[in-house]
Amino acid sequence: MTIIKKVLLISLILFNTLQAHAFGIDQDTLCTTVSWKAADNESKCKEGNKIAFLPNSFGNEQLPIMFVALNCDLNHNISLTNGGAVCIFKPAKKIVKASK
Repeated sequence: MTIIKKVLLISLILFNTLQAHAFGIDQDTLCTTVSWKAADNESKCKEGNKIAFLPNSFGNEQLPIMFVALNCDLNHNISLTNGGAVCIFKPAKKIVKASK
């Protein structure tokens, strides 16, 4: 293996392993919630945790998207279904109502 390939391989390995820590993501902790409201989740979950929204009832497709808007770090991937969502927790600090 050439020196360039070795350096590239080592840098890729180091980047991937340090990437999660550089952004403050805690991959070891999963916080689960039934509430879509960020205010309810802030006391239970820490910013940077994985958070799973698993509502008690199924069928309201607006709840998962409201949960994502208020609780998820949109700089990272989000798994969203009709019944729930999983993302990296970063609660919204300010809400601006554009319409009334």
